[in-house]
Amino acid sequence: MTDAIRHLYLHVPFCSRICPYCAFYVHRGGVGEQRAFVRALIAEAALARRSFAFDLETVFLGGGTPSLLPADEWGTLMAALPPRRVGAEVTLETNPITVTAEKAAAWREAGINRISLGVQSFDPGFLKVLGRDHTPEIVERSVALLRGAGFENLNIDLMFALPGEATGGFAATLRHALALRPDHISAYALTYEEDTPFFERLNRGEWLRDEAAEIEMFEGTARELDAAGLPFYEVSNYARPGFESRHNRAYWRGADYLGLGPSACSTVGTERWTNVKDTARHAAEVEAGRLPIGEREALSPETRRKERIMFGLRTREGIEKELLLSHDAAVAEATRDGLAEWREDHLVLTRQGRLLADSVAALFV
Repeated sequence: MTDAIRHLYLHVPFCSRICPYCAFYVHRGGVGEQRAFVRALIAEAALARRSFAFDLETVFLGGGTPSLLPADEWGTLMAALPPRRVGAEVTLETNPITVTAEKAAAWREAGINRISLGVQSFDPGFLKVLGRDHTPEIVERSVALLRGAGFENLNIDLMFALPGEATGGFAATLRHALALRPDHISAYALTYEEDTPFFERLNRGEWLRDEAAEIEMFEGTARELDAAGLPFYEVSNYARPGFESRHNRAYWRGADYLGLGPSACSTVGTERWTNVKDTARHAAEVEAGRLPIGEREALSPETRRKERIMFGLRTREGIEKELLLSHDAAVAEATRDGLAEWREDHLVLTRQGRLLADSVAALFV
């Protein structure tokens, strides 16, 4: 019997347009399809409650653009989810252009208490390159509506090292974001994912990656946000003390989690599975009374321990010594090269190590 599930992810696949850098399972869908999807998601949640015990500390609704769902669906959807603890963190990813006073009120009423706003950039030119349908003015209006509705925990998602982006350009985006006084900022370097238009353009030589500029942006971001009272707590995440994402921290600490919705991933005990990556198939499976699982993978305790090390190294607190007892060679190499250091009984990345976090993590695989 597994312990109660404490962390829940819901994947909502709908988008008004498909961003050219995105490799997630997403598609367009009208209001009718969205309402049918909510019914399927509620049915899947009911099936999950028969299979697992729940004591939820965090819920994360991502996608896709879950904020596209009609305002009048939120109360029903959230009420159908497994039980949550008092004070649970409930995060909703939102596209700025979807935020209205009606929706913001509906989200609050339904129990959502943390918003992650997908801004990416405040440069109108780069917003067009990224395929985004909002403007800086729409972002500002969205933040005002969300604060007015009572949201006290707001993240702004940003991307840097965009094609042709200068260091000063991202610094301006960062200052614009800070002027809106968010509680949390996520800042990721653009990743060119396979099977996306951006990946194809990079491979055709239309764009060149500037690693020196990317490093300068990364380091400048950490300095600027630390000075603004949002220190890093994970390589790409910064928050005012007390506003760190509890859901993401659960991932990084190797906690079990359950995913609902098409393409959602779950990791529970010694097993990982991914739901079917098709909205119609997802609905058909739950209608037939089956959890819509597409692929399964068995996980050994050693695999889970290595994953815990890989993700944990990216965090400010690092990895406790007990988890590293069989990795003497990797620890020696990382510390010798100035990429990691011991702080009491935890191995943590240095400033240089954070720049090469993925490479350092690979030493422990």
